[in-house]
Amino acid sequence: MKGTEYKLRFWGVRGTVPTPHADKLRYGGNTVCLSAALTEDEYLILDCGSGLRLLGNALAERKTKGPRRFHIFLSHYHFDHVEGLPFFQPLYDPQSTIALHGFQSGGRSVKEVLERLITPPYFPVNLAGVPAMMQYVNTDGLPLPYGDIRVSCLPLRHPNGSLSYRLEHGDRRIVFATDHEHGDEATDKALIRFSEGADYLIYDATYIPGEYESLRRGWGHSTWYAAVRTARAAGVKTLVLFHHHPDHTDQDLEEILRVAREELPATEIAREGMELPF
Repeated sequence: MKGTEYKLRFWGVRGTVPTPHADKLRYGGNTVCLSAALTEDEYLILDCGSGLRLLGNALAERKTKGPRRFHIFLSHYHFDHVEGLPFFQPLYDPQSTIALHGFQSGGRSVKEVLERLITPPYFPVNLAGVPAMMQYVNTDGLPLPYGDIRVSCLPLRHPNGSLSYRLEHGDRRIVFATDHEHGDEATDKALIRFSEGADYLIYDATYIPGEYESLRRGWGHSTWYAAVRTARAAGVKTLVLFHHHPDHTDQDLEEILRVAREELPATEIAREGMELPF
């Protein structure tokens, strides 16, 4: 696998709820999900929002036969980050192996959390009984190797907890830092160290500063301006604004990108179908 270039693709970029509205489709209305193909039959996935259904549908269209393996890393368990899991087609394929990585929450393992969520009467299918081979991994913060990619995690500031993930491939780095509220000095400094020199920092930019300051303090999310400050302090090559507010239209997002680029020209805004090479 040496010399391979991977691509991290965005399947969902929204936070809170899907937004299937005409004025929000240019950047995408599905909730959080990203993926990278490690081989033809092995995939790395970040979060299981409604975008995961699109990934599953795309894989089904390829009609590839044989076993496939999925390494899924969950930032946390709020609905917008797990709601796509029961609609992921490989879940119902006995040739699939799905490894779900997450943290203990309220004394419950990732397995206990998800099996209590995806079960009647909340959903007609029991996660515990799906045809795929299910594996559950409680994260311990140590880097995990997947071929020539290393995955590390860092706790963020968010109600009920959240994890940032760093993907490293040779000298390339992508940091995925969704669902984080800036303002805790120790956590902010840890995230800067975690992101230092990254090629891409994918950062929670749910709010514009005015929304955050007047109404949203303590809700567990950040702003484009905090994203810029973090990226600048970490020496990040490209900042990617992410986890778009469900009420922000395509025009709103373009204005956010415009003002963010005045502060940090090397800024992009996440959209469905976008790919980051690493």
